[in-house]
Amino acid sequence: MYYFIVNPSSRSGRGRRVWQQVEEELERLSMEYRVFFTSGPSHATTLAADITRRPGRHTLVAVGGDGTINEVINGIRDFERITFAYIPTGSSNDFARSLGLPWEPLAALHNILHPTYYRRIDLGQMEYGNKTRLFAVSCGMGFDAAVCREAFRSRIKHVLNRVGLGKLTYVGIALHQMLLLKAHPIHMTVDSSLKKTFPKTFFISVLNCPYEGGGLKLCPKASPSDKRLDFCVVERMNKLFLSLMLPTAYFGRHTHFRGIHIDTGTVIHLKSSAPLPVHADGEYCQAQTSLSICCIPEKLKIIAGK
Repeated sequence: MYYFIVNPSSRSGRGRRVWQQVEEELERLSMEYRVFFTSGPSHATTLAADITRRPGRHTLVAVGGDGTINEVINGIRDFERITFAYIPTGSSNDFARSLGLPWEPLAALHNILHPTYYRRIDLGQMEYGNKTRLFAVSCGMGFDAAVCREAFRSRIKHVLNRVGLGKLTYVGIALHQMLLLKAHPIHMTVDSSLKKTFPKTFFISVLNCPYEGGGLKLCPKASPSDKRLDFCVVERMNKLFLSLMLPTAYFGRHTHFRGIHIDTGTVIHLKSSAPLPVHADGEYCQAQTSLSICCIPEKLKIIAGK
C-alpha cells in the first residue's frame, strides 16, 4: 500500500497543485493508495506515527519540502517495515538534490511506482534540553538557523513562492540577518577526542547530506550512508567577507577560505555561551545553548534515483 502524506501549503500552495497531478496519474493507473493532508505544523509527524503503527510493510511518500520530510521521519515508529519515498514541492529541496531524486512530479511518481534502486541512508539525531529530533539533511546553530527562523515568519516568502522566486526569500533574509549578526564563542567536542573553542563563531552546520539552504554545498564530501556526520564551522570573518564567501558555497568553493573549518565525526557536542537559534532540516527549534548530535542506529530505506 502506498501512503501519501501531502503538505498542501508547501511553497505557497504548490504542494496541492502537485498532488492534483499525482492523483490524476494514480487514478489513471488504477493504483491502490491512501492520501493524508497536513493541516499545520507537526501534523505530518502525527500522521506518519499513525500510519507506521499499522501492521505490515508500507511505502510512505512525503509530498512537500525538506521540512515535510523532517516531520514525517520524526513520526516513523518502525524503520524496518517502512520504505520511504519523496516527491519534492519545496523551495530548497536539498534532500532531493543530495540524493539525485527526480524533481518533476510525474517522473518522481513513476520512480516510486517502478523502483529500480533502493538505498539505506543514515538519519541524524539532535538532542537539546529534554527533546530529541531527527534530521535527514542537516541541523545547525547560529546564522543559518536565524535565517530559517525569519523565513518561517516571512510574508515575503509567500509572495515570492507564488511567482516562482522563493529562493530569493533566503537571499534577502540572509542579507538582513547579516546586519543583525553577532559572533559568539562555541565549544565543540567531536567523538570525545577533539575539543575546540571557536571564539567568534557565526554558525556551525552539521550535515548528513552535502547540501543545505537551497543548494549551498557546505560539506561537499558528506555522505548519508557512511554512519558519520560532516560539519562546517564559519568563524572570524567580517560581514562583508562573509557575504562574499557564501555565494561560493553553491559550488563548494568556500572550503579554502580562512575561517572555514570542515571535518567529520560520529558524535558532536556544541555548547554556546548564549542561547542561539537552532534548526533541523530548516525547521526552527528555538534558541538553545547546547546540542548533542549523532546518527541513530536505524537506517531509512528509500526509493532512490536512477
